[in-house]
Amino acid sequence: MTPSRRRFLLQALIGSGLGATIPRLAFADPWWSDGLLPTPSQTKGPFYPIPEIDKQKYYDADLTRLDEKSPVADGEQIIVRGSVVDLEDRPLNKVIVEVWQACATGRYNHPQDRNDRPMDPNFQYWARIVTGQDGLFSFRTIQPGKYPARTPHIHYRIAPPNQSELVTQMYFENQAEHNRRDGLYMELKAEQRKAVTIGLESQLLDTANPKSESLPTGNFKIVLGS
Repeated sequence: MTPSRRRFLLQALIGSGLGATIPRLAFADPWWSDGLLPTPSQTKGPFYPIPEIDKQKYYDADLTRLDEKSPVADGEQIIVRGSVVDLEDRPLNKVIVEVWQACATGRYNHPQDRNDRPMDPNFQYWARIVTGQDGLFSFRTIQPGKYPARTPHIHYRIAPPNQSELVTQMYFENQAEHNRRDGLYMELKAEQRKAVTIGLESQLLDTANPKSESLPTGNFKIVLGS
């Protein structure tokens, strides 16, 4: 049975009044679900960079420097590639993807972050990207430093047209020890933690050019529920 067919039958039962006779557990059982697990929602946190992120250009997805002529930020550079899809794995177009994170020292560019770690004047702490018809996005950044009491992570705000936004966080497999000690990470179910945790593997920036720069690259698939 296809996901669309399952959903149609369930809606028909509910509309006819027979849905009340379905055991409550049936609504949590995967037989009627759409197969993909929705990306879990997580707190936006105290350091969402409003209003500064509203001023950010959509095409500037390189957080490692403020502009082409500025010095490069400290830290290990990485590439994050991803996609935004619906529950049936269909790419979503014109979705705004916002990201924000700490620099290599673990400091946010936000007035409420008052820890004594130095800020990086060359790091662009956030970016805004819009997906195309393929639902894809990518950005260049550095692996974030460890903020006090948190494991290294990157924040996301996903704003699709005509649909509620999703706020979530992305984590790293190479920070497994810190991940296990992070309360927000560990309160997720095991399958949810897997969905928001990426591995990093060295990949060419230009796959058509074997002499192009190679950087650790991860892939993050964001699944929006209905």
